[in-house]
Amino acid sequence: MSDGSPVRLPQSQFHLDQALHVPDWLHLSVDFRTRYESYSQPVKKNETTGGAQFSERTDVNMEMRYKPFKFHAEFLDARPLYNYGVIVSGNMENRNDMLQLYGSLWSDNFLGSGQPTELQIGKFTQAFGKSRLIARSFYSNVPYSFVGAHWSWGKATDWQVRAFAMRPVKNQQTSPDTLDSHTNFFGLSYLNQRRPWLHTELYTFTLTQTAEGQGINGRSQEQITTGRRPHLTTMGFRLFQPEAAGAFDYEIESAYQFGQSALQPGGPPLTTFSFFQHGEFGYTFNVRWKPAIRLEYDYASGDKNPNDNQNGRFDPLFGTYGFSFTPTGIWGLFKRSNINSPGYVLSVQPVNNLRASFKQRFWFLAQAKDEFQGADLQDQTGQAGTSLGSDLDTRLAWTAGPNLIVEGGWLYLIKGSYYSNLLSQGVAGSPNDKNASYMFLSVRLIF
Repeated sequence: MSDGSPVRLPQSQFHLDQALHVPDWLHLSVDFRTRYESYSQPVKKNETTGGAQFSERTDVNMEMRYKPFKFHAEFLDARPLYNYGVIVSGNMENRNDMLQLYGSLWSDNFLGSGQPTELQIGKFTQAFGKSRLIARSFYSNVPYSFVGAHWSWGKATDWQVRAFAMRPVKNQQTSPDTLDSHTNFFGLSYLNQRRPWLHTELYTFTLTQTAEGQGINGRSQEQITTGRRPHLTTMGFRLFQPEAAGAFDYEIESAYQFGQSALQPGGPPLTTFSFFQHGEFGYTFNVRWKPAIRLEYDYASGDKNPNDNQNGRFDPLFGTYGFSFTPTGIWGLFKRSNINSPGYVLSVQPVNNLRASFKQRFWFLAQAKDEFQGADLQDQTGQAGTSLGSDLDTRLAWTAGPNLIVEGGWLYLIKGSYYSNLLSQGVAGSPNDKNASYMFLSVRLIF
């Protein structure tokens, strides 16, 4: 499904490098996607209509290996071909870009430990854990990328240590990308999956920014803003047991932030303490169609008082949002910041190449006076309440052939009293309180 993870194709797929008879040390692949998505009613600040976009994305990977060296290059061309009611951002468009360009040293037996290691240096994408804080999104047209160094030791299926020091890249839509030289991002993580019923992950990330002023794309377009996080440290852990037929699964993730950050672009740095909690519990039946049910809950703190010179709003860093949370693309209405949301997910797999999922989420603000981040709306009096509404979301993923994937989905948002209360209070830029539908259809060719 379009949950931030790549779709797996059958083993019989056609491979470009095999067709071209390239040598074993060279690997080539092409991923082409075309997608239409739209929503029917305004849902964000200053919107007066719904929106629509038809886009294309071409992704070409080349990797050369000659032990102990590896060179990886990834070319990305992502562009909307049609837009209606949508502000095109760097997360939607990035033409003729080298998304990744790095070299690395690797070994299968680091210091005689029997474990692999790799040191990457250059421009690359990264994903940690379930991609809630650092992600390579497969749903958005343009993933986050970074420039720096990343080191790993161990196998992710067993145990693994990872460390990085890097700077984020600013996605320029029609010109070469630029490096955010005012931002430094450091991190360390440890993953242990040797115990079947208790997998663990520990991490700490530190983000520092040395200059103030708004970034090139603005925060409504999900780009970072320099100077908003002079020194912000995130520490957290995950405990989980993966899904398996005929078994229960669970996941708990808890993250805490402290340091200094600003509530608004160009705002003063405020003493910050915030947190994020995720919990889920599910079961997959070992019968035909492999039905599964999962209960989920997410809470990301908000700022309780906008006038107390403190910041309690959780910063989602460079994360993405899976199917069980919210679609991104042109929708991206809910973020892991000032949100309180229980929900459930149902899924079935009638045949090996077809999977269907349904989820329902109930959305509330964690703090009524703080901003509704995904919609850029705020009532500092708190009188609009916290009820944002609920959504019903259905997805289908069909592997139509060895190299062809077709995905589609429909979401129906039942707006809560927050929208109608903003209207009655005359808050500037408030959209209407009519329920909204979001849909998408995508076709991917992978070689």
